[in-house]
Amino acid sequence: MRIAIIDLGTNSIRFDIHEVSANRKGSIQHRRLYREKTMVRLGQNLFLEGKLSDESKRRTLEAVQSFKQTMDALSVDQSLAIGTAAIRDASDGETFLEELKAKGAVEFKMITGAEEASLIAKGILNNEPTLPKGLFALVDIGGGSTEVSICKGKQVLHSFSFNLGVAKLQQVFLKTQPPKKAPKQAQEPVTELRNFIKSVVLPKILIDRWPKVDTIIGSSGSIIALAKLVNKNKDHGHLPFLKKDLNRVVEQIKTKTTAELLAMNGMEPKRVDLILAGGILLDEIAHLLHAKKVKTTEFSLRDGILEDALARIAPAKTRATQFSLKEVEQRIEAWGVDTHHAAQVRAHAEFFFDALKSVHGLKAEWRPYLSAASLLHDVGEIISHAHHAEHSEYMVKNANFVGMNGWEANLIAALCRFHKEEKILEKKNEKKVPFEKKDELRIPFLKLLSLLQMADACDRTHKTAMKMKKVKTSRTRVDIQYSSKTPCDLELLRFDQKKTLFEQLFHREVTLSK
Repeated sequence: MRIAIIDLGTNSIRFDIHEVSANRKGSIQHRRLYREKTMVRLGQNLFLEGKLSDESKRRTLEAVQSFKQTMDALSVDQSLAIGTAAIRDASDGETFLEELKAKGAVEFKMITGAEEASLIAKGILNNEPTLPKGLFALVDIGGGSTEVSICKGKQVLHSFSFNLGVAKLQQVFLKTQPPKKAPKQAQEPVTELRNFIKSVVLPKILIDRWPKVDTIIGSSGSIIALAKLVNKNKDHGHLPFLKKDLNRVVEQIKTKTTAELLAMNGMEPKRVDLILAGGILLDEIAHLLHAKKVKTTEFSLRDGILEDALARIAPAKTRATQFSLKEVEQRIEAWGVDTHHAAQVRAHAEFFFDALKSVHGLKAEWRPYLSAASLLHDVGEIISHAHHAEHSEYMVKNANFVGMNGWEANLIAALCRFHKEEKILEKKNEKKVPFEKKDELRIPFLKLLSLLQMADACDRTHKTAMKMKKVKTSRTRVDIQYSSKTPCDLELLRFDQKKTLFEQLFHREVTLSK
């Protein structure tokens, strides 16, 4: 099945599509088919006016409508769309979700701050490959709220969603770049903001007795943007940095104009108006938690939403394939492939599979893979006739056929890749054979490949001249009879070459006669 995830935040809207399937052992697995992120600024002026602006709602609706088109194009089965801080804080937030359902054809659910913090932690802890030793903090700085969790290993010890976010803090406290003190304002804006953050975060830490941490894992666009700025490189958003270097950068940028900020190495233009608020917020949280360093992660809320959904899917009881050969046929027709040749090779291959069951010993569940490979083996010719088998392999692996598991795509792609190599079992070619010797796919692959090679040879001229009639088998021979109204000399010559693999595997001499 295919699951779409939409995370509607205060600044950005994030959109993923995942293929969820079972592996060969029946366990649930997933792979991402599509990812998109758009900065719609839903929270524009929200924290001054208390409601969503018409302009920000229009941008968000357009983004959701485009996501729906992509969902339809990729045959999504289920959508999980959530709204966070901006929806929670806006007086018209829930009304806007109803509008998205009516006009965008996507149903959203508003989640609480506690739910958001829990899902963020789940997304990071279940996916981040290297977690720090000992105690560490997860920090996600959003536009309208900031979620903090104190963890040890994969266990969450404390978790809270603070009503702090870069859009909110920028609109209420900083307002301009650089921030300017108003005539009746008692403190400088930056000092006032720092004190406010302390007043919100510190009581929670003290009352619940949060422990000190050495490392923060930051999971938001704001923290990644800060990493790029601290590391002075737009490509270094995932390099760790020290808290003292963050503080130094914050002190630098608080007096700069927007133009001066844009001239800094590593500055992300789309976040230039929020970078100071984000830097101050992260700096204060790191100080209050006694953290000395910050590392970033690509995993966040949408990964937690997926993990939550996967936990509710029962493991598959069978490994029956779910992809459609009809879709494969439609796809090759759309690509402009020679469909007559593809259909003929499929017919020959299926005939061989059925007629030679007593020889190859494969169960019926393997037949669809042979059929799919027969249809797809020459698709690479639309790129180039030279090395078209390699192009076919790449196209099959990346075509994202609905319901086709990753291992299934790899098997079919391998059949396409080697459909021309009848000497694959020769010692010099041993390293070419896909799948390890202990892999349960290796033997079915070779058996299916031998059938595909013979089927392809029987339509070498692409004139669909041969029609298979019957097969006679014995311990030492396989005699295949065909009929044809025209000469098939080239097919017969090619068949003599392509039968090699079958004869090596099954130790039977194969003949093709009229």
